[in-house]
Amino acid sequence: MDYNINCYEILGLDKNATESDIKSQFKKLSKIYHPDVKSTGNENKFKEINNAYSTLSDPKSKQEYDMRSPHGNSYSPLNSFSGPGFEFHFGGGGRDDIFSQFFGGNSPFGFNPFEGFNPFQKEEFKENLDINISTIINLKQIYLNEDLKVKFKRFVHCEDCKGTGFDKQGHSDGCDVCNGTGKYHGGPCKYCNGDGKIYTGQCKTCKGEKVILKDTEVTLQNISKLRNNVKNAHRGYGHQSKYYKEKVGNLILNINIDKNNEYQVNGDSLNKILNVHFQDAIDGAEILHSHIDDTKIKIKLPTKTKNDDIIRVKEKGLLKNDNSRDDLYLKINIIIDYERI
Repeated sequence: MDYNINCYEILGLDKNATESDIKSQFKKLSKIYHPDVKSTGNENKFKEINNAYSTLSDPKSKQEYDMRSPHGNSYSPLNSFSGPGFEFHFGGGGRDDIFSQFFGGNSPFGFNPFEGFNPFQKEEFKENLDINISTIINLKQIYLNEDLKVKFKRFVHCEDCKGTGFDKQGHSDGCDVCNGTGKYHGGPCKYCNGDGKIYTGQCKTCKGEKVILKDTEVTLQNISKLRNNVKNAHRGYGHQSKYYKEKVGNLILNINIDKNNEYQVNGDSLNKILNVHFQDAIDGAEILHSHIDDTKIKIKLPTKTKNDDIIRVKEKGLLKNDNSRDDLYLKINIIIDYERI
């Protein structure tokens, strides 16, 4: 929080303004400076107004601001620093005067610990609207190219109040932007959503928050090319903004393949260790392999098959494109046991 900014002045209020005054003035200024009301150019002004309102509308932050800011109504210089009995002033020569007061102008540290510190730097107004989800996908789903359904929660505009935060059954005033016509510059007034009225009662559904948390589901198709640690972005499936009706974040999926399977993925091919009874390996028997899609593959072993031999099974890997698959590679592991497995 920048205590050098005059939040009261930004809202056009004196420092003895009440909670009701602050809310009423913010509503009035929003009608004038909200980016949806007029053409672009109001964004920075609205951010400044919104930041000031955020500081003064919260009782805890307002109390701290009033105590520590020279523009607050209970300011004392002693509140600006946490050390008891100390009062520092960045007057005259600026912040380096701290050292001149105590050390004759020379820092005992050999450097200025305030280097790069700018108490007047404004924080940008930002909303984190993106949703990041890590999801585990079964390799069988990738092999079969099944649709993948991902469920998550996101904030969306409240349908009951159309994202305004106001109860339409409550008290309403005529819209000052469109003079109650519901139209502005040849189109619907964005501030009153074409109603011609501004509703001041708080929406009972969203409690005035403008957005509600909603269960959402996204279906991913053509998942055959998904691999480990792949970030899959879906534009427009993130949170919806409280302050800008058209602003929506993105859903970012971090895809990982379930490690609890017998196969390893190598590009588009599949690798697996195949246990073979030593007698079948010697005889070159024909065995059945139960594949990832639950089908049975007949495999004819070469006579005198050795441990660590590789058997290639064509077109039983993952999809390379819509029409063809890569191959399956089976690494032989000889089992010396009396009974065949």
